Amino acid sequence: MAMISAESLALFVVACVALAATPGPNVALIVGTSLKHGRRAGILTATGVNVGLIAQLALVAAGLAYVVETFSRNFDLVRYAGAAYLVWLAVLQWRGAGAGREAPMPSARAAFGRGLAVAFANPKTLLFHAAFLPQFITDRADPVPQIALLAAVFAAIALVGDVLWAVVADKARAALAGRFTRIADRVSAGILVGGAALLLAAGRR
Repeated sequence: MAMISAESLALFVVACVALAATPGPNVALIVGTSLKHGRRAGILTATGVNVGLIAQLALVAAGLAYVVETFSRNFDLVRYAGAAYLVWLAVLQWRGAGAGREAPMPSARAAFGRGLAVAFANPKTLLFHAAFLPQFITDRADPVPQIALLAAVFAAIALVGDVLWAVVADKARAALAGRFTRIADRVSAGILVGGAALLLAAGRR
């Protein structure tokens, strides 16, 4: 197997860090969940998001073009469903604004499931991976090992980035505790609506 050059790998890492720092629907869900329910729920949601991401990367690494094509054909349907789900979560958080400790905490399974659902509700992510990773491949005859390496690097950076988003949002939640709890909850709902808007605005290009 031809090895990826250090320069190409470094460029790939920089690109991954930039992507992890860019807010999108997944980040909106993680931040919104942490603001409402705290760090644990946010990190569990981030874990769900990244399990979905790893599954998408695995599909790309395995060269399952027909799966990518299926997502592409149903692009609008999938993202509309994802946007509707985020809006539904936003409505729940808005209605429960200011409940504080009385607000029901999502179970670990529910928080994880939210992240997993939203990760798969963004078909552009899968299509992006299918177009992005091959740009750094040098061994066209046997690309799978290199794609697997790049996918692993991408997944690790994405997980660290998402956990950091959850931690920062939790610190903001602590700073807004008390009389500002209602504001924090409504900001959380607004962030989820923003995530839905990003999904609706997403195009194929």
